[in-house]
Amino acid sequence: MGGLAAIAGLGYTAYKSWQAGEAGSGLQTPPAGSGFAVEDRDHNDEFVLTLVRAMIAAARADGHIDDQERALISDRLQHAGIGAEAEAFFNKELAQPTDIDAIVASAVSESQKVELYTASRLTIDPGTRAERGYLDMLAGRLDLPDALVDQIDQTVSAARA
Repeated sequence: MGGLAAIAGLGYTAYKSWQAGEAGSGLQTPPAGSGFAVEDRDHNDEFVLTLVRAMIAAARADGHIDDQERALISDRLQHAGIGAEAEAFFNKELAQPTDIDAIVASAVSESQKVELYTASRLTIDPGTRAERGYLDMLAGRLDLPDALVDQIDQTVSAARA
């Protein structure tokens, strides 16, 4: 669950920093009951696959998935426990058109919305207009406040550095 814990930790850190109105102070481990803790959810949860689908959609934003994006997504698939079926799942998802409506609709809580955006932002570094446009569209569709989106972006950037 390491990859999912990283997404949850980054999302939780950004969310708590946004709530406090301050810059993040390093990666925080989400406590049980926070909505972000991996232990709070069923490990076979469909939302885990939705996070991977969100990552694939983000990687596709500029029209192709590069080797770095593919490796990051494959790593998250392995950590999600998909293991041996990871390549087949990945190829099946690539063959299907992105259903952004289904991805957005699957986020039923604020913490899930934050995690979806965090997973997407972690997958791509918005260096192109297409990638930045995708992230802006996703944030809008998830109804995330601009200040929270900025905090997630800063938290992910700091974690990558």
